[in-house]
Amino acid sequence: MSASSPANDNGGRTVVPLQALRQFTQERKPARPSLEHCELCSEAIAPTHRHLLDLSNRTVLCTCNACSLLFGREGAASGKYRLLPQRYLFLPDFHMTEEQWDALMIPVNMVYIFRNTAAGYVSAFYPSPAGATESLLNLENWEVLVANNPILNELEPDVEALLINRVKNEQQYYIVPIDACFQLVGMIRASWRGLSGGEQVWKSIGDYFTDLHAKSRMVRGVPDA
Repeated sequence: MSASSPANDNGGRTVVPLQALRQFTQERKPARPSLEHCELCSEAIAPTHRHLLDLSNRTVLCTCNACSLLFGREGAASGKYRLLPQRYLFLPDFHMTEEQWDALMIPVNMVYIFRNTAAGYVSAFYPSPAGATESLLNLENWEVLVANNPILNELEPDVEALLINRVKNEQQYYIVPIDACFQLVGMIRASWRGLSGGEQVWKSIGDYFTDLHAKSRMVRGVPDA
């Protein structure tokens, strides 16, 4: 009889050997997740937590609640950090003509646009195999776009962006936290293969926008800010 096979005691009951029980519990013992820590004070933080944008280098920091409230306040830390918003909006009635899109001169069918306070103008970036690449955005074109879509007046400077997806004949428009755009850029850069990107990158892009759409709140019309 194998040491790990069930045995019968004198009463006819099935008995599991101690060694087998130990193996059973060891195999099924859940792995303890590694704790994340606040990047400002090193306090342990939950998997779901807030983020700050460091304006000096445009990096995103994971923070505890206390630091997000302290450093995310307007004027705190000499304005070095901005608290990232948490809203995701889908704009099905967004108005943008083909001429306005062509004026952006984007070589791919994705772009994110935000108010860049450090540069002093509205910036447009598109994902590429090399990372985020800036495209010149004519101020007049932006003002026309805002006039046709007043909700753009609500964009929080630096930390919120208009994200446009026109891949595979889509015409989707979102307002998202800027780290959602960084995530898209990083995913494309990491998975791009060859000249055309490869099958995996296009699947990942499709999955990204499917997930984004699912968690976004739909805003109909062009409500005035």
